[in-house]
This record gives sequence, structure tokens and C-alpha cells, in this order.
Amino acid sequence: MSLLALVAGTLGVSQTIATTVVSIVLTGSTLISIILGITAILSGGVDAILEIGWSAFVATVKKIVAERGKAAAIAW
Repeated sequence: MSLLALVAGTLGVSQTIATTVVSIVLTGSTLISIILGITAILSGGVDAILEIGWSAFVATVKKIVAERGKAAAIAW
């Protein structure tokens, strides 16, 4: 399962939104800007992030990118 599919599945969003989330996680400069960006594009997906915890979510996305690549993270 790719990271984009995993993100999309976990958040219950489209792969396009999952791609945006992964990009925000990988390039975000501050926690606030990341949260604001994700909140702007995901109304329902934020609950999923809050359930597992933001730090755990970011760590998981970065780990999947490092191990399997960006496409895998987006699929997750």
C-alpha cells in the first residue's frame, strides 16, 4: 500500500487531498502552518489526525516516505 493510499484511507479523503497532506507534512515549516493547511483542505480528516496524534501522524508519514517513497506515503 502506498503512502498516498494510506493517508487517503486513514483520513477518508481523496488521493489528491492525501497528496497535499503529505506535501504539507514534508515541507511544512511550523506546526501551526501545517495544521492550518490541513484544516483548510480537510474538514473531516482532521479528526483522524487528532485520534492518532499529530506527532505520530507526522512520524508515520515521514517513516513511510523514507522507507517506501512519497507515493507510498500518499497511498497510505
